[in-house]
Amino acid sequence: MCGKYSKDGKQKCGMNLCCSATGWCGTTNLYCVNGDPKGLTLPCQAGFGSCKVKSGRTCGVGSGSTGGRTIGYYQGSNTRDRLCNHIYPNDIVTTGYTHLYYAFASINPTSFAVTNADPGDIALYTQFTALQKKGIKTWIAVGGFDFSDPERATHRTWSQLCSTPSNRAAFIKSLLDFMPKYGFQGVDLDWEYPVSPDRGGVPEDTQNLVLLIKEMRAAFGSKYGISLTLAPDYWYLRYFDAKSMESSVDFFGFMAYDLHGPWDINQKTIQPVVRGQADIREIGNDTLPLWFDELDASKINFGVALYGRGYTVANPSCNSVGCAFSGPSNPGICTNSAGAMGLAEIQDLIKTKGLTPNYLPDLMMKEITWDDQWIGYDDAETIKQKKAWADNQCFGGTMAWSVDFNSGIGSGLKPTNTTDGTCVGGKTTVINGKTTVVGGTTSTRFDVSTTVIGGKTTVVGGITTSAPSTGPITTVVGGTTTVIGGGGPVTTVINGTTTIIGGTATSSGTPANTGAPTSTNGHCTGPDCHDGKCTADTIDTYRIQESSVQALVALVKTVLMAFARVLIASRSGAWGQIVQMVYARV
Repeated sequence: MCGKYSKDGKQKCGMNLCCSATGWCGTTNLYCVNGDPKGLTLPCQAGFGSCKVKSGRTCGVGSGSTGGRTIGYYQGSNTRDRLCNHIYPNDIVTTGYTHLYYAFASINPTSFAVTNADPGDIALYTQFTALQKKGIKTWIAVGGFDFSDPERATHRTWSQLCSTPSNRAAFIKSLLDFMPKYGFQGVDLDWEYPVSPDRGGVPEDTQNLVLLIKEMRAAFGSKYGISLTLAPDYWYLRYFDAKSMESSVDFFGFMAYDLHGPWDINQKTIQPVVRGQADIREIGNDTLPLWFDELDASKINFGVALYGRGYTVANPSCNSVGCAFSGPSNPGICTNSAGAMGLAEIQDLIKTKGLTPNYLPDLMMKEITWDDQWIGYDDAETIKQKKAWADNQCFGGTMAWSVDFNSGIGSGLKPTNTTDGTCVGGKTTVINGKTTVVGGTTSTRFDVSTTVIGGKTTVVGGITTSAPSTGPITTVVGGTTTVIGGGGPVTTVINGTTTIIGGTATSSGTPANTGAPTSTNGHCTGPDCHDGKCTADTIDTYRIQESSVQALVALVKTVLMAFARVLIASRSGAWGQIVQMVYARV
């Protein structure tokens, strides 16, 4: 409530919205008129916000106002959390971006010092900031939605951090240590959200955040950049005093996505029906508070989503916007998160299932449906349209969440293309066949072209070292088999079937380079399959990458140990022990 009907009778509308005669904040004539001379409407409460409907200035669809600044968030956690298609900093498709934000760093809830969210982040920081060599500015983003979850130790950290001058100073000092240590050029604060009790907030957060931002600018000068994310809906946005922070930030980021999702099923004010998470009609309404607060549009980045939100519909015969849903959509094959799917996964799904995307002009989005599944998303076409819409609204840039959803095939366990089962691999030595392991364990690490499907391991190219628990060592190098040592349950057949009974088979290797595509278990894989049917980004089978250095070390150690055994067997025990010592140091 606002105005005379608020708790203390003094509450103003956040973001300078109109306070209606009955004490509600809004953006339309229902809230903003100063009174109808005929008495048909009630007057707006002056002094508690605006009493005039406002809209942003218009620059024209072709203005290109957003073109000067394009920001992409990067989730370092994708390298740990996903089942496949890990995107490391070197894998990021950087074309078109002016800034990249590493998401997220954390904050120590006791000392209020910025710290890495996970030990694995540290190694990624320097890889990430090295992208500056491409002319891209690299910043660190702090916080994130999960950071303020009720079950987290950091639930109230933002609020406590901002609450006193000494806590704010500790945070700022830690940033001034953290950023140069890893080479970051600026910081993005992602506090979701101030004041809101369910997010650990208190009423004082609004003013305390303003103090933090101003003190950061005073400490940073022009050396480091500052940006702040703004909530996409007024329920949370009302607690940001953005106008008071405008002169101290380089820019704001408006999250024009996640307006809806499977969580709507728990909302009492709306029905659990399928809605687009980035419906341009809702976005248009949600941006109005920015203009009521008279923010400079050139300092705001318009958010776009490189992922989709999905639902499992209650009735498969009703599978479109407005239909009832019973829960989130099934997890993506790599992201493994119910109700969400990366753009690369969506594009693969379209190909593997033969789906036809449906354009939703009113939403400025696309949808795909099959069985009881519905996914709404943006792709290059609709993102281009939304950028044109943002150009017309004079936004100064765009920001994308997140580039790791749309950087193709990265490193680590990752997808390969598969469409019709006619080819496997590209530019590799091919061992046609399959390895069946009975009564043992198979651990496989390959640089390129290894598929593990339904318990069968098919090795395509590379250096393969197999060592059963009893028996000889078998090394396959680019299609050549060398057996060193005697006795043991290993039968090796090139262009055939290898069966290992008992023991443990461990493989590590790098592919040879002979370019021989073929088929494996009815699937087509490999980026160089050019039969007119294979595609480069289809997800169906997996390849597992490892360093070629590790592969070489594994091979050298295998040969050394075999040589030592030969020397010992020939009664040259002393030499054999020397070789074993060398083995231990490799």
